[in-house]
Amino acid sequence: MTSMSDLQNYVLENYARAVTLDLATWLLRNPLPSVCETKLDGIRVFLFKSGEKLVLSSKHGAMFTPKGSPKVFARIPEFTHAPHQMILDGEYLSGEGLFLFDILQVDDRDVRPLLLPDRKKILREILRDTGLEVPYRTMRTSEEILDLMEETAKKGGEGLIVKNPTSTYGQPGSWLKMKRYDTVDCFIVDYEETQEMKRTGIPRSWHIGVYDDRGGRVDLGKVGAFVESVDPRQVKIGSVVEIRFQNVTDDVKLRQPFILKIRHDKTPDECLLSQIKK
Repeated sequence: MTSMSDLQNYVLENYARAVTLDLATWLLRNPLPSVCETKLDGIRVFLFKSGEKLVLSSKHGAMFTPKGSPKVFARIPEFTHAPHQMILDGEYLSGEGLFLFDILQVDDRDVRPLLLPDRKKILREILRDTGLEVPYRTMRTSEEILDLMEETAKKGGEGLIVKNPTSTYGQPGSWLKMKRYDTVDCFIVDYEETQEMKRTGIPRSWHIGVYDDRGGRVDLGKVGAFVESVDPRQVKIGSVVEIRFQNVTDDVKLRQPFILKIRHDKTPDECLLSQIKK
């Protein structure tokens, strides 16, 4: 990788991608525990170091050098503990600087096949005392992940990136993007007769609804994901459930819904469209 175009192509071909799924579905393929990082709303970049030379290249083709973009590199100190050559993955936030969360190469060694904790260990040593490493926490239950998501949202954060600690760099489906969610109280209109229900007799997918200001029922779609503390046997027609969702489609359906809890303290009459119609 000697030319700028080589660096740009390397980023585009190799940066690890996060999927957007509901948490329950993702956890079926990526069992707990999970590593959680704050989702940064910036420009995805790779930091290339070769000797004393530093270059930032984004996945969209933008290039930054200390000479050409001194403001971009203002917070990037000398890498006292860094190898001669390296490739790091991170985000650049305008006005805040560079933040790094993974590593792909150390000198001539490709470290992408290493598991996430091993890559984090190398990254921490390189970034020691720089303040550039993205903090992360290990969560052992989905409730802990959702609590952290709520805490992040209350602080105005964009969301979380949830990672499988047993994954290699770029392993398909091993990173989950969780954006800020809203909640709504809905009632169960009906259940869907899935193959799993035919096998177990227990519904695992339900139709949900609310009432509009004229008392008409509004169908918000289906929900089939829930946290571990929710017993699907207790989710019945007429039950009120608290649903967390990402957004609402043009035809008034909830995107990426999942059940947080059964609301025994509420009745279907209290589930109104005005909760989400803004």
